[in-house]
Amino acid sequence: MSDQYIVSARKYRPDSFHSIVGQGAMASTLRTAVLERKLAHAYLFCGPRGVGKTTAARVLAKTINCTNLQPDGEACNACESCRAFNEQRSFNIFELDAASNNSVDDIRTLTEQVAMPPALGRYKVYIIDEVHMLSAAAFNAFLKTLEEPPSYAIFILATTEKHKILPTILSRCQIYDFKRITVGDITQHLRYVAEQEGIEADEAALGLIAEKADGGMRDALSMFDRIASFSSGHISYQHALESLNVLDYGYFIRIYEQLLSGDFRALLLLVDELLARGFEGQLILNGLAAFTRDLLVVQHPDTAQLLEKPEGVARQYQSLAQRCTAAQLFGVLKVLVAADQQWRAATSKRLLLELSLLQLVALFPSSGELAAPAPEPSAASRTSPSPATPKAAPAPAPTPSAAPTAAPVSAPPPPVPAAEPQSAPPAAPQPASTPAPAPPAAAPEAPAPVSPEPPKRRRPIFGGQRAALQQAQQQAETSVAAPTLEEHEPFTEEQLQRAWMRYIEEVLPSEQIVCRSILLESLPHQLSATEAETALPPSSAAREAIEAIYPQLLSYLRGQLHNHDLTLLLREKNAEEQARLAFTPEDKLKKLAEVNPQVLELKERLGLRFT
Repeated sequence: MSDQYIVSARKYRPDSFHSIVGQGAMASTLRTAVLERKLAHAYLFCGPRGVGKTTAARVLAKTINCTNLQPDGEACNACESCRAFNEQRSFNIFELDAASNNSVDDIRTLTEQVAMPPALGRYKVYIIDEVHMLSAAAFNAFLKTLEEPPSYAIFILATTEKHKILPTILSRCQIYDFKRITVGDITQHLRYVAEQEGIEADEAALGLIAEKADGGMRDALSMFDRIASFSSGHISYQHALESLNVLDYGYFIRIYEQLLSGDFRALLLLVDELLARGFEGQLILNGLAAFTRDLLVVQHPDTAQLLEKPEGVARQYQSLAQRCTAAQLFGVLKVLVAADQQWRAATSKRLLLELSLLQLVALFPSSGELAAPAPEPSAASRTSPSPATPKAAPAPAPTPSAAPTAAPVSAPPPPVPAAEPQSAPPAAPQPASTPAPAPPAAAPEAPAPVSPEPPKRRRPIFGGQRAALQQAQQQAETSVAAPTLEEHEPFTEEQLQRAWMRYIEEVLPSEQIVCRSILLESLPHQLSATEAETALPPSSAAREAIEAIYPQLLSYLRGQLHNHDLTLLLREKNAEEQARLAFTPEDKLKKLAEVNPQVLELKERLGLRFT
């Protein structure tokens, strides 16, 4: 081939203000300054890499020296000055790389050249790239020339790190901040390049390249050339995905699908798949956090414009976002941010990644494998009406005075033991007022509304699971030793919570990570002298995990508090409680301080801090 191959970043480099991509306001300002002949003697172009700083400097230098300026402020590309610039033989435009010419001697040589007027044209333009690389002595040697240059000299400085430039230099320049190019602008320019090169490219593939470029056009064009050579003239989404090795949004959609279904086993398998593909764990955490942010953005029409995705991809985001609540997404962000902060100090990074994702399962109510089985509640509800009449028959047998003592022993069905202590107190005052046979008739009718009555007092958990919890409570009663049955000592909420924490630290097996995490975030609160309540995350996985250890937990609490009458009620957390979950160390400290304010005083005395 006689023609030398030129990469797209050089071949399609803009040569006019109109062709500069993504910097419309800056280009319009410079074009107006050239038209009105209001040129500054020094400009500073700053911004991220690959956004067009050097390109804009070259276009400005060419336009300044054009002898046949167009009415719209663009260079004609036909005069001798423009042709000399396009052919790279202009004697009025000088480019200096400050990264390799950063000494005082280099700047002194530059100032000597500035003293000579141009042979052709009106201006001598000096473009100094990466100007922040100049030494402090070189900056000081350049100050006087930059402040009072000859009338024919114009300096254009370009840098990616404006904060490294001396304030005395900044005050002598007109500063233009270049912004990152949007995904839409990069995608449109890539489409133009593909059409010029005769390459077929999918819209999703170009959008993926634009996202990976992170606002830099040069990076986007370099990736475009690489994928074009890999795909042989047709750039598909799969080609772009394989070539760039990008953690695609499709993986994150799969993660959320498994969170919503409560399938933590599939979630662990997906983590293993991502790690096997070479993705770092911290990249997975940060990518999932960014994806969660996008879901939070598209939930409301006012913020949906902040999502820079193609239309088809945006619809998938919106469909998934409608299945999540804002409180759940905030909880996910808290967990991921805390895991990212702990990443560097973690000894087992894979374990930290897996545990962080398992914590997310508790935030989402599920109906999949971990959901409580539906047949058991329905069977309990079907069997409760039929034995209602047999239960009503034996009820009058014990006398009203003996009812409180015989209640725990003479009632074999599962639902009755938990309900009889509540129905017994109403039965006692009635015989005192009227000893007629009417009270025994009222007593058998009391068990009928046993299931609807508790929600009026305490709004307990999981309506259909109450029978299962009563069975667990009955097992706890039968498993307690005989001396414990006669203990009825009063207790405080602080004692209850301390016993709760001792159970977590001393009794609960260390491998039950999910239970430990749920119990730590769900401290119980005392409702009455013998009743306590704890709020669990609205998830079937959390419900199943706590129900499995409920008999052991209740027995332990009764033994530690020396009160066999203790009843532990479970309920689901509401939206406000779910939003206040403590995931970060700071949140946990605040939660501990609510239980015991002396924790903060201890922290200050010992000078403790978070690491």
